Amino acid sequence: MSTIAVDFDGVLHSYERGWADGTIYGDWKPGAVVALSQLMRRHAVFVHTTRPARQVARWIEQRSGHGIECTTRVPRTGWLRRPGFWNEHGVLLVTDRKLAATHYIDDRAVRFETWPQALRDVGIEPLVGEVP
Repeated sequence: MSTIAVDFDGVLHSYERGWADGTIYGDWKPGAVVALSQLMRRHAVFVHTTRPARQVARWIEQRSGHGIECTTRVPRTGWLRRPGFWNEHGVLLVTDRKLAATHYIDDRAVRFETWPQALRDVGIEPLVGEVP
């Protein structure tokens, strides 16, 4: 079983008006609830967000209609109590941390292959022959 990370705004939540006043005002993106449920049946899944995690967890639990159970308790490991890995099946972690995952589903991602390609993807023409 692998771990899948899913962004909240723009991927699960419609986010049509942007951040606005911080209220979660929109609805689910079409197909998001069913897709999230499918992912949770086969993988450990966490939602990452810049919003308060409890607010997002409450929104998901109240609006899913699929009985999705959420937690905001990030597992800790080691004596320094660093954030650990999420590998719990059937419970959705909601966090503002970027934990390790095998896949990240995000509407604002730039797939990295090379630096010239990444720069072009964000609208910058790479310099030719520049020494690192």
